[in-house]
Amino acid sequence: MGLVTLASLGPLGEELGAGGQGTVYALPRSPSLVYKAYSGDALADLDAGVLTDMIGLPAGLSERDRRDLLAAAAWPRDTVTDDGRVSGFTMPLVPGRFHTTLKLPDGQRQNRLGQTQLLLNRSDYLDRVDIRVDDRFRLDLLADIAGTLRLFHRLGLTVGDLSPNNLLFSRAGKPLCHFIDCDAMQLNGRTVLPQVETTDWEALSEDGAMAAKDSDVYKFVLLCVRLFAGDQSTTDAAALRRAGAGVHALAVQGLSGSVSRRPDLAKWEKQLRAARGALGEPVAPPAPKPSRTRVAPKAPPVYAPVAVRTPWFNRRRRRRLAKFAVVACLLGYGVTHTQQIESWLGQVAEAVAADDRAQAQAQADGIAALLDSSAPVRTKVKTAIGNLSKCRSLKKSVSDLGAAAEARQRSYAAANALVVTDVDDGAEMKGRLVEAFRHSKAADEAYRGWGQKLIKKGCGKSVLNGPDRKRGDQESVKSTQAKKDFVKIWNVVGPQYGHQTFEYQNI
Repeated sequence: MGLVTLASLGPLGEELGAGGQGTVYALPRSPSLVYKAYSGDALADLDAGVLTDMIGLPAGLSERDRRDLLAAAAWPRDTVTDDGRVSGFTMPLVPGRFHTTLKLPDGQRQNRLGQTQLLLNRSDYLDRVDIRVDDRFRLDLLADIAGTLRLFHRLGLTVGDLSPNNLLFSRAGKPLCHFIDCDAMQLNGRTVLPQVETTDWEALSEDGAMAAKDSDVYKFVLLCVRLFAGDQSTTDAAALRRAGAGVHALAVQGLSGSVSRRPDLAKWEKQLRAARGALGEPVAPPAPKPSRTRVAPKAPPVYAPVAVRTPWFNRRRRRRLAKFAVVACLLGYGVTHTQQIESWLGQVAEAVAADDRAQAQAQADGIAALLDSSAPVRTKVKTAIGNLSKCRSLKKSVSDLGAAAEARQRSYAAANALVVTDVDDGAEMKGRLVEAFRHSKAADEAYRGWGQKLIKKGCGKSVLNGPDRKRGDQESVKSTQAKKDFVKIWNVVGPQYGHQTFEYQNI
């Protein structure tokens, strides 16, 4: 552990994730490790000395602290250099237990990182994606997070950007947490890169230091509240009454704004474990008494979900049937059978409403899936444009922009194919999303042409500020406006169906 070259890692494998600071790649030669390659912008602000100190931290700890730290975090392992300059670092691959499987709207299953943000949704959403957790799980997980933060603070570490994006959970056996993006933490007040905060998780301490311990504690309180509320942004502690009066009282104090009144993590961990103990274990149903008489097992009843459509009784036919019933009333049948028809109409109306809800949910799920799939592209584009403007990594940037344009084309086609007839403001959202991807694709293609001319003609001023770059900038502005218009609607509609809000920069 310490210092390695990029060439020694061998060919890079699959891209596992991308963010504002860089991109994470699999390492086929070392499958237990991954490589985080910093973006050009991040390298300009990098403090390599702090990264070296972070990598060396575990070696100076006791055996128990070292074991606990490495179990609780994807800790940086080796500094990676390329042509004598720091390019990123290696870290352990996230253990399999911190992945989870989601059930998609089409019935397929998707394995992904168990980011805690998934848990900050309503129970109906969790049921749909087949993430089944109860308050026992929530209390166990929060107690483990509190204990882990106490360990970090004792070792001179503060998280700073404590949010559900960089915190994973495990449902395999005992609930546990696991921190990622550890290079974004503070080590004894020093940082590898300037710290940023996640939207809706901002909390400056009284002395203005974002990563002070009391800031971590405040954001932990937010996590407790939002995990029990199933809400991404609430600050109302009422949901924690389910966990008992003691936990609720700690949350009210923790959100008061006064650092002096804010309960410390030791109190939180103790109270959470006490609340978990008070819940006890779920009681298993009593086993059936053995019978001396052999009886054929009774088949369980089969229940048809109300919202499921059958081939002969689909949504359109329900509506036609309802209209037929109204006509029957008007033609005189209702004169002697009004009560029966009213009852029947009520049943038909309920069936139509249930079908409408199911359709709207499936359509909202489709929009959310498209948004998730499009998020990683923007980071690559931003990095490529930055490199072109500085006349570096030209071939790679052109290649990345070509791949981005192809991805935008796929997103554009998927947006055009969206069915949004039952979602509130669906047509408006679809139009804005289609427009955003169309202009993004045009911008990527223009920037790619710009890069090709830089390779061919050199980086003179006339080429650096040529027509392709200007066209790319113009298309980018149009795309940005369409994205802003879209998220303004989606951030109202999406949460109604259990989906998170989006920033326009992440589309």
